[in-house]
Amino acid sequence: MALTHNRQAKRFWSDHLEQWQSSGLSQAAYCRQYDLCQQKFSYRKRQSSFCEENVNTSTGFARVQVDGKISSDYDSGLSLRFNDGISIEGITESNLLLVQSLLAVLR
Repeated sequence: MALTHNRQAKRFWSDHLEQWQSSGLSQAAYCRQYDLCQQKFSYRKRQSSFCEENVNTSTGFARVQVDGKISSDYDSGLSLRFNDGISIEGITESNLLLVQSLLAVLR
């Protein structure tokens, strides 16, 4: 019985979270419109973020893919390649400030 109730509650909040995201309303406005407890809504939103594989909110971290090959030329530094084809090569401790400035512009 409790398992069925948990599934129903998950589905209820999941449906509302999807509707809220496509509504364009703020979280508070959506909760007022549908007479939902905003604290429960926020809690369910946070909980669903832990379960989702692709969360759209930025955490400050980026997914990195490492090639299986290790370069024998360690003096060449680090290289970054972005999905859009931009690449930055030769990143070393001595030019790190320049690279940080470039990344700020590219964002």
